[in-house]
Amino acid sequence: MPDDLIDIVREAAALLAQCRTASLATADERGHPHAANIQYVHDERLHLYFVSSEDAAHSRHIAVNPAVALTVYHHNDQDPANIRGLQLHGRATPIIGKADRDMALTLYTSRFPFVSDNPVLGAAVEKQTFYCMTPTWLRLIDNRRGFGWKAKKELDLNFRKMDFPDDNLG
Repeated sequence: MPDDLIDIVREAAALLAQCRTASLATADERGHPHAANIQYVHDERLHLYFVSSEDAAHSRHIAVNPAVALTVYHHNDQDPANIRGLQLHGRATPIIGKADRDMALTLYTSRFPFVSDNPVLGAAVEKQTFYCMTPTWLRLIDNRRGFGWKAKKELDLNFRKMDFPDDNLG
């Protein structure tokens, strides 16, 4: 199938649904990089939601520089022909509105029911900050289509209508 006929966004969403953990890359105010694994959920427009402490290095970095990169990797170490991955660039912001936070929590606990099944863990998550990562660029990697096969796509900066901090999102 020619690359231009592949629905890259649909393929990316399917891969996001199959995986549960992503590596989030941020940078501090001096440009020093940092990476952290996060568990995420996503919506139909590829917005990724994750929860984190405001004290975490990546949360502090997002507060001063919301530009982030994120990778998702689906692999079989025994069969490199089945390796698939996703690289995303975008912007992460804390979710501050109650309705949007409740929506993110509902998505999160539907994918990770152990959070609400464990009262201690559920209470801990309730105290954390939810973030929304809006991708602006993606690269899909799929060795099932040939070793090293990649396709990339620029995405419209399509932020959810949420209560974001005042940072000129428009």
